[in-house]
Amino acid sequence: MSSDGLDLVGGEIMELPSSGYFYCLAALSMAFVGFTSIVVVLHQGTGKPLSPLHFLFTRFFVDLGLIATGFYLLAPTLAIGPIREDLVWRLSSVIMLAALVCWLLIFARRRVRATPKKRLPLRYWVTTILSIVPIAALCLNIASVITPGPFPLAITILYVLTYASVVFILNYSLFLRD
Repeated sequence: MSSDGLDLVGGEIMELPSSGYFYCLAALSMAFVGFTSIVVVLHQGTGKPLSPLHFLFTRFFVDLGLIATGFYLLAPTLAIGPIREDLVWRLSSVIMLAALVCWLLIFARRRVRATPKKRLPLRYWVTTILSIVPIAALCLNIASVITPGPFPLAITILYVLTYASVVFILNYSLFLRD
C-alpha cells in the first residue's frame, strides 16, 4: 500500500480480487437487456400495440438489467481511485442500497399506475419480501458487522438480475399475445 492510499504494483493500480466475476456478470446482464429488448421489438413488429403493462415490464427489464450492469462495474470502478479496498466495498454497498431501495419503492407506484384496477400479484409481494435478504447483506457490509467484501454486493446484484429474469419468464407470454 502506498502512502497515498493506492494499492500499486509496478506503478499500476491493482484490481479487486473479484473483478473478473463482476465483469463476467456485467456482460451477462447486458445480454439480458439486449434479449429482452429484442422480444419487445418483435412484439411491436407484429403490429400489436404496447399496453401500459407492456411499457411497465419493458422498462422493468431494461431498468434492472442496466442497474445490475452498473452495480457490477461499481466496485471495480471505485477501486481505480485512491480508495482503500474495505472502503470500496462499503461505499459500493451504500450506493447499491440507496439505489435498490429507491427503485423498489418507485416500481410499486409504477405497477399500480400501469394496472390501476388490478391488485398487485402475489409474486410481486414474494419478490419484494425476498429483497430483504440482499438489503440486509448490504447493511451488514456497511455497518462492518462482517469484514467488508464482495460477497454481499455479489448476492445483491445476482438477486437483481435473477428478479428481472424471473419476472421476464413469468411475463413472457404477455408479449406473445394481445
